[in-house]
Amino acid sequence: MNLLWNTSFALATLVLAGQGIAQEQSFAGGYKATMTPELAARLKKADVAAGDNFFERKCSQCHDGEKTGGHAKGPFLWNVLGRKAGSIAGFEFSEAMKKSGVIWDYATLDYYLANTERAVPGKAMNFAGIEDADLRAAVVLHLRKMADKPAKLP
Repeated sequence: MNLLWNTSFALATLVLAGQGIAQEQSFAGGYKATMTPELAARLKKADVAAGDNFFERKCSQCHDGEKTGGHAKGPFLWNVLGRKAGSIAGFEFSEAMKKSGVIWDYATLDYYLANTERAVPGKAMNFAGIEDADLRAAVVLHLRKMADKPAKLP
């Protein structure tokens, strides 16, 4: 019985510790995504056509990226770089996204798109992320193009 109790206690401790780590890795938990030399290099060599293709196949099912577009199942993404997460008028964001406190830039988009639940636990978007770092950089470059004045590359 004592062994069962100790094992249960140890497992519960690991689960709670894991939740703490997950919270620390979230934007709301204080995680700050920063531009790294590695990310800058990935952005410079990214295949923009691959990002366009991925957006068209996956993202456009829920997001509109046209300048004259609007909200769909997901929020309108035109001019997303530089925007505070969860702030565009007319879209019903999850509380988690509204409380994330993040401003979308190259580093925050890359971090978010790598693992959306890690970055914003409790977000409503049903998309796990893009594991392939090069493809993720290509998608970020696609998002960069969706702007009145695209942000400068690092």
